[in-house]
Amino acid sequence: MIRKAQFINNVAFQAAMIIISLSLASLVLSIILYRQSMREIALKEVENKAIIFLSAMESSVRRLVMEKNTKSIIELIHKRVEVIGENMDFAIVGVIVRDTNGTVLEHKILDPDGLIYSPGKPEHRPKNFIPKDVQEVIESGDPLVERQIKKLRMVEGQPEIRVIDALYPIMRRQNGELLAVIKLIISVERTFELIRAEYKRFTMKVILGLTVVTSLLIFGILLFLRQRIIVPVLSINYGAKEVASGDLTVRLKPTGSNEISDLMHSFNEMVGGLRHRDQLRQSLAIAKEVQQNLLPAKAPEPEGVQIAGRSVYCDETGGDYYDFVEYDEGGSERLGIVIGDVSGHGISSALVMATARAFLRQRTALPGTAAEIITDVNRQLTRDVAESGNFMSIFYLTINKKNRSLKWVRAGHDPAILYDPATDSFTELKGPGIVLGVNEHFEFVENMRDGLNDGQIILLGTDGIWEARNPQGEMFGKEALYAILRNNSDQAADTILESVIGGLTDFRQEAEVEDDVTLVVLKLTSSF
Repeated sequence: MIRKAQFINNVAFQAAMIIISLSLASLVLSIILYRQSMREIALKEVENKAIIFLSAMESSVRRLVMEKNTKSIIELIHKRVEVIGENMDFAIVGVIVRDTNGTVLEHKILDPDGLIYSPGKPEHRPKNFIPKDVQEVIESGDPLVERQIKKLRMVEGQPEIRVIDALYPIMRRQNGELLAVIKLIISVERTFELIRAEYKRFTMKVILGLTVVTSLLIFGILLFLRQRIIVPVLSINYGAKEVASGDLTVRLKPTGSNEISDLMHSFNEMVGGLRHRDQLRQSLAIAKEVQQNLLPAKAPEPEGVQIAGRSVYCDETGGDYYDFVEYDEGGSERLGIVIGDVSGHGISSALVMATARAFLRQRTALPGTAAEIITDVNRQLTRDVAESGNFMSIFYLTINKKNRSLKWVRAGHDPAILYDPATDSFTELKGPGIVLGVNEHFEFVENMRDGLNDGQIILLGTDGIWEARNPQGEMFGKEALYAILRNNSDQAADTILESVIGGLTDFRQEAEVEDDVTLVVLKLTSSF
């Protein structure tokens, strides 16, 4: 779980960095666009003022051109510039007058002291050469201002200045005949100084405005994040910690309809599911305790026979069953050893197991042979479970110490194993019989074997033993079980049982337990 302060700091820092980055990008872009637009606007204003300036002088210039007094044109422009110069954002640094043949009538530039003087011809070209811009004005008869900025060095050793050209046609008033073209070389240094000043003021305003907007945006987004993300996530974090500590009463309060709200709804559903599972787990724990109490607390200790039994369930409850029951056979008290296996495992199997145990206990309280007992139990159990599809296998065994014999009823269960260490032989106690819960009219029969000897071992088990598998998918099998019995034949019954359980555990390793395991071991002693 992340710490609260760390989580808030991370979210706040990331949100602030994103907003600041976007703000800086917006600032740079807006400044670049504003600078470009200011440049265009300023040049357009220079163009308009230059044309207005020339059009205002058109009559005076026309007269001087017609009088061939071009020097007076230069003086006129100079005087007019001195009068209105403060209202212009540019400076005229040169004047060129050409006739319609392109011949330069006059060429003057303004020196650094503000005096106009003649530096000679502007171009060293043929006399009849007409520049492209002049030709365009001659052909169209319209004023022309070139937006292309040029650089001009007025005095050697001094910095270059940025200029543009403005051309204006001088027309004869009567018939509109073109008399000359006057070209002004205009310095835009002052214009760009004004642009820089305005650009600086704009930049400061933009920076200030973006700073205020960014701060408000950061505050608003952080407030939004706190209410819509941080607080809900922290509540989920707190709830998860409470659930981890065992408190399943935690419930979050979703707000809105976003993904986090859906997550909180899912969290509440998860906790509800956990609470239900915990209740189920507690119920299963109780069921396990009840079922374990149905199994024998300890094995009986008849003279001449050692008995040990155990059930290991793969779930909290299971369908395996073993028991030791006393019954009356022909007026003689007998001890019966019974082991059973209900189909499947879990709660349903446990219920069938408990039902079969109750029927068996009830029936053994009445007189009858082992075959009669199992026949009656089958009849009752079939009526209860026939429609459910459940069934149960049982092996019922009795030992007669007097005539050193065994009797058993096999109801669909795996045969018991009889091992004789004296001859190192294994015998399966087989016999006819079907599982309980299938056919209520089936009549079971007893099987018998005599000639028992001291030291012989009888093992009753469920298929969860020999059908257990290891991680490689290999089956434990009965040969491994035989080897354990052979190697531990000189041990007591409970030690043999522990050896079987231990060998099975070692073989299974980390593989999942897939079935219940039940085992009963009987060993005949010297007093048998």
